Amino acid sequence: MTGDGHSSDILKGLDKQNKLNPQGRLHVDVLKVQHHGSEHNIDEDFCQAITADHYIFCGNGAHENPDLDVLQLIIDTRMANDDESGFKFWFNSCAKFAGTDKREEHMRQVKDLVDTAARKGKYRMHYRFLTQGSKIQLNL
Repeated sequence: MTGDGHSSDILKGLDKQNKLNPQGRLHVDVLKVQHHGSEHNIDEDFCQAITADHYIFCGNGAHENPDLDVLQLIIDTRMANDDESGFKFWFNSCAKFAGTDKREEHMRQVKDLVDTAARKGKYRMHYRFLTQGSKIQLNL
């Protein structure tokens, strides 16, 4: 659970708690991506250091979060390593229920980006959007 932490602060905290391996990396089952996937709170160093089986994004398109560049950065980082297993993005919203036209458009762009990435990645990447009346259950 990263809250609204900045990537460098999170990495410093993990290092101080001896959670990073000797290469400065950590793989987790679930990562709640910080600050709704904002480009201001995550960077390439973080994406290289912290990987997950499941990435949770809590954003409904407000302020263009989750940020398309952040999604692409995580995707590119994960896909660059052929040895890594699959991963899944979980979104707590979707275009239909984003709330405003601007948010809906952004969430449509999010859907297009992850759909394209999943197809290009030979479905090593998966994703799920929460829709009205649906439930998201993550079994670990």
